[in-house]
Amino acid sequence: MAPRKPTSKPKCTPSPPAMKQQVRTASGRERRPTEKENYRHKYQHIMFCSLTISFYKIKETRTAKQKKKTLKAAYQGHPDIFKKEPSELLSDMDRQEDTIFSDHSVDTRLSNTNSLTFSTGKIPPRLRNPSIHKTKGPKVPHNVDESTDDDDDDAANNDDNDQLPAARGTKRSFDDMSYEDTVVPKVKNNADSLRRRVKASDFDEISKEILITACSVYWCLIVTQAPFLDSIAAETKLAKEAWREACQLKGVDVKLTPSAVNMLLKCASQVRGELKTKMHPLTASFHGFRSSNSMEVIRSNQDLAERLKIGSIFVFKDPSSKSGIYKTELLQQGINGMWFLNRSDEGVIYHKYFNPIPIKTIALVLTVIECCVDEWSQGIKEDIKFTSAGYGAVYNHHFSSLQRFDERTVAYTLLSKICINLHDTARFHAGVASLIPLSATSQAHIDNAVFEDTIREYQHEGKDAAVEDEVEEYEYPSSEGGDDE
Repeated sequence: MAPRKPTSKPKCTPSPPAMKQQVRTASGRERRPTEKENYRHKYQHIMFCSLTISFYKIKETRTAKQKKKTLKAAYQGHPDIFKKEPSELLSDMDRQEDTIFSDHSVDTRLSNTNSLTFSTGKIPPRLRNPSIHKTKGPKVPHNVDESTDDDDDDAANNDDNDQLPAARGTKRSFDDMSYEDTVVPKVKNNADSLRRRVKASDFDEISKEILITACSVYWCLIVTQAPFLDSIAAETKLAKEAWREACQLKGVDVKLTPSAVNMLLKCASQVRGELKTKMHPLTASFHGFRSSNSMEVIRSNQDLAERLKIGSIFVFKDPSSKSGIYKTELLQQGINGMWFLNRSDEGVIYHKYFNPIPIKTIALVLTVIECCVDEWSQGIKEDIKFTSAGYGAVYNHHFSSLQRFDERTVAYTLLSKICINLHDTARFHAGVASLIPLSATSQAHIDNAVFEDTIREYQHEGKDAAVEDEVEEYEYPSSEGGDDE
């Protein structure tokens, strides 16, 4: 009986690379392969290995994408099954946002048990009227999201608020809420149930207005108090100050959320980037840098950049004679174009931060000018990022020089006069003559003599109109009756 053939095919195992066939001459001797043949064999072997590796990488990538797509479809179709959104669906920005406040240990009041006991003991018990008996409704869960409305909770406690005296720590109705009460910002939910970066348009109208104002205030605080912050804690502290100032300006207290803080922290790099963008064309035209392929122009740009960098002579009004330190017109042009472009610019609206121009702001503008000069150091304009890592030390150098200049000339208050003159000139450039608002200085009073003249003018116009009506209604005698007589 013949043996039965196997039904399943044998597994294909990768075979080793084919051995080179031995080539022999007519006499029977083995011929050594030429260099060209060796090169061709090595090239084929390398190509085979690279294609194999690429094939497996593509296969792994497709498998990972298919798994992520399946997980995304499952999360969209049945989000209740998951406790939270899978980490595979989060982007790098979302992961950084989730851990931005958890990476640092912050001491709180709750860590001190003594202060906790003392605080709870000071809260008085809620007073109740024993003559009123009411049916207690269901308790509100404590894990309610901050973005949900409190209307249901307020409606459930309206009767208690009408009959019972207000106690410390109790809620009040929405009608009794004043501008001093804290408002929790409401963020729109995403339609696709997936996380993405929060934008200003996702907030409600009140929170969006506060956020826009806080961004402007944060820009002013950055450029006037701390152009290069060295830690997230310092940036967060400045963001809280800007949010508090915006709430005071708008007359409403809105709670600061982590999403709003994250949006404010991005303004620091944005304001430095905008300042550098505006200063580059001003620096090139002011000092005479030119874009050209000519070797003569390229050498001229290199020499000019080197001369301006020696001793920071670009801070002088006349670099050749080194006279008029910190009075260069380029400094004034940068301040005018960045914060005093018109009456609606930050330097006019938030003038308390710029009156007079702070020393740190002057140091920041000088640092940007030096960055723009560095872009021409090779003779051809190249883009250099204006970052804290690259120009933080340069800023400290300019700020230290300004402080030493102020100390040496304190008897003459030269730096204070320069700061005041920069501010006054910038306001004049914005079209604002003084700090007094135009509405307060306008003369809205009209004399009574003007009214009397208007009455006489009206009477005169009425008389003229009556005379014209009489002339139109007058009937002239016909010439036919005279001929009959």
